[in-house]
Amino acid sequence: MSETEYYRSQSYQEYLLSSHRREVCPPEDVYAFFNWKGLNNLVDFGSGLGFYFNEFRKWFPHVWIWAAECQQEIIDMVLRRKLMEGIEQLTPFHMDQSDHPLLPEWVPVPEIIFASLSLSTFPNPGLAMDGLIRSMKAGGRLFIIDWSKTESGFGPKINEKISMDKMKFLAEEYKLEVTKSGRISEHFYGMEVRASSNFIYGYYDLKEEEDEDTAVFKQ
Repeated sequence: MSETEYYRSQSYQEYLLSSHRREVCPPEDVYAFFNWKGLNNLVDFGSGLGFYFNEFRKWFPHVWIWAAECQQEIIDMVLRRKLMEGIEQLTPFHMDQSDHPLLPEWVPVPEIIFASLSLSTFPNPGLAMDGLIRSMKAGGRLFIIDWSKTESGFGPKINEKISMDKMKFLAEEYKLEVTKSGRISEHFYGMEVRASSNFIYGYYDLKEEEDEDTAVFKQ
């Protein structure tokens, strides 16, 4: 996956559940930013310990939440939390580390994949977006929240952040359409992405694309 390893630390994962995070990126502002209509299955990609679980239950009481994580120890903690707090309609599951993530076939195809503070941990976020879009049917939407590329005094270092303009550029390089983008708060931005009319679903040879993908990201 990524050479950026800050997200593996316990202290960072605990920060993501903190009241400070809630202050600097209020969940109600996240909810207001996106269009959530037509939602039955939602994948929380890189869910961590589940900052949004209770918000999802409040916002979407009838929607099933699929919490995707690559760290097994985090999944174990989420399962304990689900049991202790009685969180309903939540299924945590493990995804292998991959620069081109694809959802397991047994997960119901979601209408929305929600990626909060996760795409910037990939070596090429554009390639990661490509895989997530391919995991949905035509019309599926990818909702992104990530760190603005500014000094903040908390969170990852500035060189570990991806600016909104860069994230938008990478999406468009993979023939994806950014239907909405903007600041959610001083230190965070949001972006809604879907396949463009030029996007081709289906198998392609990832190995043939790797050198080109790396070159795109370094531009």
